[in-house]
Amino acid sequence: MRNVWALASIVFVAFVGFQFFSPFLPLYVAELGVTDPARVALWSGALAAVTPAVSGVLAPYFGRLADRFGRKLMLVRSLVAFTIIIAAMGLVTSVEQLLAARVLQGLFAGFTPMAMAVASVSAPRDKVPTAIGMVQSAQLLSAAVGPAAGGYVASHFGIRYAFFVTAAMCALALVGLIVLFSEVEPAAHGARRPPPPRLPLRQVLAYPQFPVILAMLVAAQFLDRALALLIPLHVASLAGVSAVAATSGAIISVAAVTATVSANVVARLSRDIAPARLLTVALLAGGPLCAGMALATGWPALLVLRALVGLALGGAITLAYTLGAAVVPGEQRGAAFGWLALGVQFGTAASPLVTGALAAVSLPGAFFACSALALAAAALLTLGTRGAR
Repeated sequence: MRNVWALASIVFVAFVGFQFFSPFLPLYVAELGVTDPARVALWSGALAAVTPAVSGVLAPYFGRLADRFGRKLMLVRSLVAFTIIIAAMGLVTSVEQLLAARVLQGLFAGFTPMAMAVASVSAPRDKVPTAIGMVQSAQLLSAAVGPAAGGYVASHFGIRYAFFVTAAMCALALVGLIVLFSEVEPAAHGARRPPPPRLPLRQVLAYPQFPVILAMLVAAQFLDRALALLIPLHVASLAGVSAVAATSGAIISVAAVTATVSANVVARLSRDIAPARLLTVALLAGGPLCAGMALATGWPALLVLRALVGLALGGAITLAYTLGAAVVPGEQRGAAFGWLALGVQFGTAASPLVTGALAAVSLPGAFFACSALALAAAALLTLGTRGAR
């Protein structure tokens, strides 16, 4: 489990950096000269979507490379590129330049799904949920620190400086990965491992419940990214809020703490209770709470509701990955998680596009759409994983 602790620490550092700027993309769009609120929502959705869209297309390919040459190498590749590209984002002078940088970032993304794959093979089988939960918790807990600190930096020094801090944090995570994480190279102690067999999508989908697991990851990631985009927009629409970035960061941070608690609790509960059952309950609880946020008329009510959504849905991705690890053999975990990454990145890409378009028409309607998606996912899970219960 030493590698899992090291990996969790690296993920925490990197994601603290990511959270310095990602919640405030709508504010940066406005700073770059887009003034109409509807266009700000649309541009924010496009910027948030393009990186995971590009990454998702490439994820299965890089997953197979990871099975052959080592997953650590894929993580190093991502962090080196992030350090350079995110620093450049702080220097752009137009929203079009920022879009180009986000496209370039997508060519090197996929950090989170690969970290999950590494966690799933770095622990004994009976401790896989705990390992995945630790890494997921590190990612979630980073949002308790990053947005609040990023909001302070953005409010006092400017949003551009948040990008520079993110680049520095990625560089620090890179050093930690190289020094702390030990991976047995495929080529060690002999000739290079032969390439793993190709794992086409039709073969992956033949694993029990895999299509449903893929759908759950899409839904969970869609909801997570949708709320990340909607919170700053909702705060900006509330009367009497002067420090929009700082208030948004505080709400996101509190929600991250409750989501971290949720991820740890469900990782422990999944040893005795079927992960599919836990995930169904989480989705059924989270749906009405998402709808409740549409009705919040002040930031304290929004904060409480978002925190409760974190408790309900914070462990959803952990549970979905746990289900995936249970049905995929370890030797094909990288390739299979590459296909899961495609689902995650599809949710990550589609969410801001759809959410941004919905928010441009009706901000409350976007929250109600999140509620409907959570309830629909619970229904699909109930029907599709009977054998896993």
